[in-house]
Parts: sequence; C-alpha cells; structure tokens
Amino acid sequence: MRLRRGIGFAIVLMALMIAWRASHSESAARRALVVAPTATVEVAPIRKAPIVNRLVAYGRVVAAPWAVHTLVQPFEVSVSQVFVNRGQSIARGAVLLALTPGPKARLALLEARNRLRLASLALKEERIRMRLRLATRTGLLRAERAFDDAALRVRVFHEEGLQSALKIKAPVGGVVQHIFVQEGTTVEPGHPLIDIVAGDRLEVRLGVEPEDVPSIRVGESVRLSSFEGPNQAHVHGLVSVISRVMDPATHMINVFATLPAHNPYLLGEYVEGRFTVVSPLGLVVARSAVVPAGHHYVLYTVADGHAQIHKVRLGARNGRFVQVIDPHLTPGMEAVVLGNYELKPGMPVRLSR
Repeated sequence: MRLRRGIGFAIVLMALMIAWRASHSESAARRALVVAPTATVEVAPIRKAPIVNRLVAYGRVVAAPWAVHTLVQPFEVSVSQVFVNRGQSIARGAVLLALTPGPKARLALLEARNRLRLASLALKEERIRMRLRLATRTGLLRAERAFDDAALRVRVFHEEGLQSALKIKAPVGGVVQHIFVQEGTTVEPGHPLIDIVAGDRLEVRLGVEPEDVPSIRVGESVRLSSFEGPNQAHVHGLVSVISRVMDPATHMINVFATLPAHNPYLLGEYVEGRFTVVSPLGLVVARSAVVPAGHHYVLYTVADGHAQIHKVRLGARNGRFVQVIDPHLTPGMEAVVLGNYELKPGMPVRLSR
C-alpha cells in the first residue's frame, strides 16, 4: 500500500513539473513576441547654415522715371518738318524738328519790340526833361523801369529761340519714345513736342510673386538675360525699387532694377531676372527629415539607439533643405531623414549602412 502511494505521489509530482515547464516556455515565447520592433533608419547631422534660394521673374526693359526728356516750346510754333521716327536711336545734338513761330508768337514779338521802342523814346524824353528841370526823379525812375521791362521781354523771346526758323536738337543721346506733333500742325505754348529716353538710363521692371517679395532687398544684385531678343549676354542689375502695390494686370509685385550705363538691351525688350536670396544662419536639415503631424511638424533624432521626437517650427526653405526651430536641437545631432514615418518616440532604431 505504501509503495503504491509513493508511486502515485511521484507521478503527480512529475506531471506538475512538466506542466510548469510548459507554462514557463509559453510565457517566454509570449514575452519574445511583445518585444518592441527595431526600425532601420538613415540619418544625417543637423548643421548650422543659411538657406539659398534662386527666384526667377520676368519683365521688360522700361525707361527710368528720370530718363525721359520732354521737349516743349514756351511760345506758339508751327511744325515745318519732322526728321525722326518713333523708336529711332539718336545721338546728342541730332536735329529732331524744324519749327517756325506761330501767328500768335510773331504778333507777341512785334508787340514786345514796339513796346521797347516806345519805352526807349519815353526814357530819352524824360532824361531831357530832367536836364531842363521840368521832370522829377520819380518820373525818370518810372521811365527807366518801363524800358527795362520791355527790353527784358524782347531778350526772353530771343533767348527762347523765337526767330524766323528754329531747329530743335536732341539734348541727350537715346531713343525717340513719342512724337506728339505732325508736319504742318500749330502747337500751343507748353504743349509737348517729342519725348526722348536717355540711352544710359534704362531699367527693368520684373513681376515677382507676392510671397517672394520679403526675400528681396533693395540694393541686391539680379542676373538679367534676354528672354526672346537677340542679346544673349548676361547683365547684372541692382534692385532699386520694390513696389508696395499689386499690379492689377498681372497680380504680381513690380520690382525695378537699374541697368549699367552700357547695356545691350532695347527699350521694351522682354528679359528674365534671377535673384539669389540668402537667409540668416539657422539649423538646417533635409526636407525629408520633417514630418507633418496635424497642425505642426516633428523631427526625429537618434540618441543611444532610440528615436527622440521634437516638435519644430519651420524657417527658410528651398527645394532640398529647410531651417528648423527648436531650443532642444543643436548642430551635430543626428536627424532621421529616411524611415521617420515608421517611428514612434523611444522606439529602438538601427542605422542603415
């Protein structure tokens, strides 16, 4: 009886040991299954550098505001002959128009000469009366003033070129932009005759997208090249004015750049402008390192074999790189640039080789 009890107890004990070992093996297998997976990622160091952008804009060559010379006459004239055409290049001193005084101008000149003759006679008579003590000093001064006024009026007519024939010459070399008169017409005083654009005072008007305007500064260089004309040479201009009003025709912002005095471009020629914009220094990473997360962006770095998450703000950027803003980031930290969409904070990572 005792032997049977001993054998039964041994059998039960062996069964319990087998069950315990099976349970322990299953638990170990389950623990192995719940171990966090390791992600394979590619990293690149964060560096401190500027972001360089190249903006392209298109526009045309225009006259600078101070480049246009408008020729007028202060008296009525008749146009005898026009020697130039619109768009023609001219040298300084070239004859542009042949004019003659108009009827009103000739009459005004005759009246001025007659007034001068009468004032001269009155002055002589007053001086004789003064010598004979028949006139006062006040009367003599009045006669001298009238003579001076009449002489000044005649001198002004002569200095302004009021004569039988008058040739208008170009004050500067450049291009004839507008001709406001025709042969045989009579022009009133002060009416424009012709516009000349000085050849060394041209500028370029470029249309820039509104979001790109803050990146451009007055005084910066812009590389210009002809967009469709015969001049293929590159010219460097300087940004002179940035408009604060959107062009209603193009919905862009006009940026004006001055041209060198000697340039190959034609007035009205279409050109391409390239701006090189350099941002201030900042922490730079590849654009692939930044992951959108709702209404913000995150960046993963690697430390001690685990992924660390950073909520970042974006600064200047171009097609390849972006500046990230976060007080916990420093140059030299390893940023994940490939495989970051699979990461979670604290996840083990393995670097790809």
